[in-house]
Amino acid sequence: MKENYAQLATELRRTVLSMTFRAQSSHIGSNFSSADLLTVLYDIADFTPTSDGMTKDVVVVKSWNAANVYACLVRRGLLPQEAIDRYGEEGTPWTTILEPITYNGLKIIPAATGAMGYHLPFAVGFALAKKIKKEEGKVYCLISDGELNIGSTWESLAIAKHHKLDNLVLIVDRNSLQAMGETKDILDMEPVDKKLEAFGWDVHEIDGHNHSEIESALARKTFGIPLAIIARTTKGKGVRRFENDNLWHYSHVSQEVLEEALKELNT
Repeated sequence: MKENYAQLATELRRTVLSMTFRAQSSHIGSNFSSADLLTVLYDIADFTPTSDGMTKDVVVVKSWNAANVYACLVRRGLLPQEAIDRYGEEGTPWTTILEPITYNGLKIIPAATGAMGYHLPFAVGFALAKKIKKEEGKVYCLISDGELNIGSTWESLAIAKHHKLDNLVLIVDRNSLQAMGETKDILDMEPVDKKLEAFGWDVHEIDGHNHSEIESALARKTFGIPLAIIARTTKGKGVRRFENDNLWHYSHVSQEVLEEALKELNT
């Protein structure tokens, strides 16, 4: 495991906090819950260009985590610093909900995945295309646990199993909160692991803030079946004011909150 994953994740949270403050955008809680997952994922993913302008590994992320994605891709040198500095500005491609982006001829954000339920269908399509074309590489897909309420997610789970997509890795950011409250109160999907296993997936559950567990899970190999990683996380992880408070699903960060949160992240 990289010794500096914890440092990189903290830097990611600081960067995203400043981005969302300047843009007065929302979803700071969701960005923070997945920060550790995406720190590791974007470090290990292989973005070598392929002949069709895609990348060897394809990463599909819940689109309201755009700030995380841009910051991680800037760190990898795959997007310009402008993606951070002008995040959310009108007239730029750096929108607060992910849109397709081709940069330097590379389809670095391959699909528009704005609403819940679009992410896994796209990922299954990319993984199936790789199988048909006999291409190397994996497709990684990070979804929210709220997306387990959506029928297209479960249809995609069945399709992936049917086509034996062992090049597909699903990561569920299981922070137990969604827009209108706790996931168990909106639509209780427990036991999630048993349901995914019943759909024929190899299921592995981890602490979504433990970088060693994340790295090991992403390296897990399956043969003939897709892999699902249930990552137990805390919404708003890293700043006490944000943690497990669903106010920060949509609320904007004020100057006072920005300063308080940055101080906490800098200690």
